[in-house]
Amino acid sequence: MQKNRKAGFTLVELLVVISIIALLMGVLLPALSTARSRAQTIVCAFNLKSYGAALYMYAGANEDKTPFSFSWLYSMKTIDAGVANGIPEECRWHYDLDKPDGTLWPYLKNINAHICPTFKSLAKNATCWNADNHPRAARGSSGMPYKPTYCYSMNRWLGFCPPGDYYLVSSDSPQAAAMLAPEPSLKLSQVRRSALCCAFSEQNFWILLHREGDGSKEYSEVGIGKNDLWLYANHAWKDGAQGNLATYHNVSASKKNEGSANVVFVDGHVSLTKGLAGYDAYWEYGRPYNGHENFNGGQFW
Repeated sequence: MQKNRKAGFTLVELLVVISIIALLMGVLLPALSTARSRAQTIVCAFNLKSYGAALYMYAGANEDKTPFSFSWLYSMKTIDAGVANGIPEECRWHYDLDKPDGTLWPYLKNINAHICPTFKSLAKNATCWNADNHPRAARGSSGMPYKPTYCYSMNRWLGFCPPGDYYLVSSDSPQAAAMLAPEPSLKLSQVRRSALCCAFSEQNFWILLHREGDGSKEYSEVGIGKNDLWLYANHAWKDGAQGNLATYHNVSASKKNEGSANVVFVDGHVSLTKGLAGYDAYWEYGRPYNGHENFNGGQFW
């Protein structure tokens, strides 16, 4: 009498099944990663769309003025107090004890709208460069992880309009401080390049001096620090740079210096934009109106 035996897979059959699963994983994982990246980019664009709306609401309540680019998110009082207490301006974007109290904040109360998911993912895997001197160093000393509170910055030239003689005095002098005390900014009606002029965008938290193909032109000499996007505007040194647009969208993490940034322009539309190096950045998406480049004889930065 024969005994019934349970049918099972042979070793060859198991290997075939495993090979098929591995093949499917190899095909699906990159597609899932791409879909996730696109979703993060869309969330970021939606955040910036809200910033564009907030800009117009603020201007409508303030005689057409834009918010001062240094204090739209945190007040100068909060920023200066932080510096006095050992919080470098370069740490402002990941110093999470102070709550936003800037002039635009009442129009941007949803804190989730301040951070791009892609930026947060990149920051999560990095550690603070000056953690030893950071007020939150107890989190882990030199290995302290970043805890970003924002990653968006306002175009300096949209929210900063000092008198011409401001550039003739030392930037840290009492005279300069007095000139900036009224927090001088443009009126929206002065912006004649509204579809081309950046209002808010993203910045890298790392320095990117040169990209392939930019020649002698620098891309960015500073990472995100203050919440203003400083596009270098001195045409006497057109290869120079300060801040610039982020470079981490539409690329893998390993190519984070080669991608694009979401930008909300003054007219309210949002576009994925590849940053330009040197003076070209200011010229293309920094200038609020034609002729702005001639302010103070072009000798401003």
